[in-house]
Amino acid sequence: MPIIYSHNPSAPSPTRGTPFGPSTLFGLSIALVSAIASADPSAKSAAQAQMQEVVVVSSRFPVPMNEVVGSVVSISSDNIDARMVNDLSDLLATSVGISVNRRQAYGRSYNDGIAIRGLGGKRVNILVDGVRVADAYTGYGRDVVDMDLLKRVEILKGPSSALYGSDGLAGVVSYMTKDPSDLVQDGNFFASATTLYESASQRVKAGLVTAMTGDKMDWLFQVTQHDLNETNLHDDATLQPNPMSADRTSAFSKIKYALTEDSDLTLTLDVQRSEGDWDLQSDVGTSFGRTIVNTSESLGVDKIERDRFSLSYDFEQLSAWFDRGGANLFYQSTNQRQITREQVQTFGNGIQAAPTKMTAEYSDYQFNQSIGGLSLELFKTIETSSGMRHQLVYGAEWEEIDVQRPRYKTSTDAMTAVVSSNFGGDVYPNKTFPDTKTQRSAVYVNNRIGLTDRTTLVVGLRYDHHRLKPSTDALFDNSNVAGNQLAHIKDGSLSKKFGLLFNLNDDLTAYAQYAEGFRSPDYESANLTFTNFAYRYSVAPNPNLESEQSAGYELGLRGEHNDLSWSMALYHTDYDDFIETALTGSTPQGISIYQYANLSDVTIKGAEFEITQRFPDNWNAKFAANRTYGDSAGEALTTIDPSEAILSLQWRSDDSNLGVLGVATLVASGPDGLAPNCGRGGCNALLELPGRVTYDIFVDYRFSDNLSTKIGVSNLTDVKYWDWDSVNGKTANDSNLDLFLETGREVKAMLKYAF
Repeated sequence: MPIIYSHNPSAPSPTRGTPFGPSTLFGLSIALVSAIASADPSAKSAAQAQMQEVVVVSSRFPVPMNEVVGSVVSISSDNIDARMVNDLSDLLATSVGISVNRRQAYGRSYNDGIAIRGLGGKRVNILVDGVRVADAYTGYGRDVVDMDLLKRVEILKGPSSALYGSDGLAGVVSYMTKDPSDLVQDGNFFASATTLYESASQRVKAGLVTAMTGDKMDWLFQVTQHDLNETNLHDDATLQPNPMSADRTSAFSKIKYALTEDSDLTLTLDVQRSEGDWDLQSDVGTSFGRTIVNTSESLGVDKIERDRFSLSYDFEQLSAWFDRGGANLFYQSTNQRQITREQVQTFGNGIQAAPTKMTAEYSDYQFNQSIGGLSLELFKTIETSSGMRHQLVYGAEWEEIDVQRPRYKTSTDAMTAVVSSNFGGDVYPNKTFPDTKTQRSAVYVNNRIGLTDRTTLVVGLRYDHHRLKPSTDALFDNSNVAGNQLAHIKDGSLSKKFGLLFNLNDDLTAYAQYAEGFRSPDYESANLTFTNFAYRYSVAPNPNLESEQSAGYELGLRGEHNDLSWSMALYHTDYDDFIETALTGSTPQGISIYQYANLSDVTIKGAEFEITQRFPDNWNAKFAANRTYGDSAGEALTTIDPSEAILSLQWRSDDSNLGVLGVATLVASGPDGLAPNCGRGGCNALLELPGRVTYDIFVDYRFSDNLSTKIGVSNLTDVKYWDWDSVNGKTANDSNLDLFLETGREVKAMLKYAF
């Protein structure tokens, strides 16, 4: 993810402007707290008093949310269902401080990745059932998990390498898939069929899930089919997205077998297949360069195959070393293909003359990655004679990652049928980085120490060893025409985490935390290699890359009283040795050389606030807001998302048959006073965005124990807007700007039958 700076240090604050600034945010927070605190909520019921949300991601040990040291977001399956979530953007739409940016490459549009508190891309760890997901390369996003499979999503904000290793610079997103016991109990059988329609992409989804629990064996099987088209832009858009039609099928099964009363085996199989057909109209037209080229047709096909397998052994046994534990063997492979077919005419004698060449171009760009490994995790609770309590989790992990990026491209002359694989000096097939094997191993320990009834100390240590081993072949040699030396990396990193939790009284808790993160150089940043002769530049490996580092500090305060709960946090994180591209030299022939290098040091700091109130008559209200700043060398980071506030109101009838959820999202204006972007074509003003307010509403109704329905409307008032994370750095006169508009008013409807 590139870091973009404002070159005007005296520019106004990035969050100044409508609909709200920092003072308005603070005022909204205080007003809401005052209103809720002055209400007369009924005392908690016995059931409510016993309900404690438990999360795992913060310390790998199950901990009640109000005892977590640090900031954690928890998204339940009920919330996912209520909002009819279908992709990554939907999933995180109601979580402040977390965003998903949209990108375009090769004419495709996709959700690129997750940013936490202003930092994202490969600097956020994403896990499924404790195992990292495959990378997303150019043209593909991070929508790699079917949302229907999830029972819970937990997000740890801030550096997380002391718990989860490399890539935990900004935080971690942990997906947890459903178990059979989440759907059915006591030896019963469960089955349900669901169908959904979404207007924005004309998505039609159909799903079937079955589950059964027994004395020895529980099992679950789920299959989901998606048929969808390109996502519509707002009706006022002057451009239309490239037409696309796609289908995606996911099949998921989980079988749990009890070996003894205290141990069991769980086999998980997760298969996804998708294919999309694109009419890449944005490629069609005439380009004027050294020669005049007209593209009359451009068609694309995208294919993704993902297979995930894991075998877990979980056990309980009281011993001197552990009370319970688990071992996990896992393997995941992801194969992606981007095929493009173009009809091209070249006018070597000028546009007024007939074409001098007519060709059919075919490209097949692939990205294939496999991840395999095993892990061991043990838990132990120790009560000392002095009254101290230790909740220990410790373990070891090993994984091996293999990645390849072969690219095939040919040009067939329409008159002579001569096939060529040379494009302006670029010879195909090639690989822009060598086949790479990355080995990672780690040992870790995390201890929650109850010093007194009111004080808890958290200590976490993790040592990671990583090794990057590239291997060359003829395809890579076609890209490495300069014979660059490759980076072979062998390094280690010790990450630390310290936290202190103190209960000021029965209703008020304070905490402080220090946590570290790092990201080791990957196959791309270490060894990306190619030369573009047409534009006279090249990218070379860098054997001297160091790991990126982060150190985060956080102070928090939480309160609970009857049906009211609230929290606030102040955070400050320093990021060192950012890996970015830089011009590092040139060849005697005048070709510019770029490399990934350790460049910027960045500071990101801010504040977050959240309050939840349960009212009588089945009402529930939640308000959350954040304010984040970022700078490097005294210059403001323009990649930081504007301040945001989210208010949600939920009501459910006494018989639980009818429910209504309303969500209001307030986003401040983007950075203003930005210095213009200047290049060979002159200087152009950068895009500045006003603030916005959008409303979503979701209604669900249960006709009977078997039949239920949901309907939702997003962007109810049809606001035209861009998300800042998707357009930062673009100029105000960018001709393709409307292609990044968000959709207007969108309707979703779902019908579910359980039997």
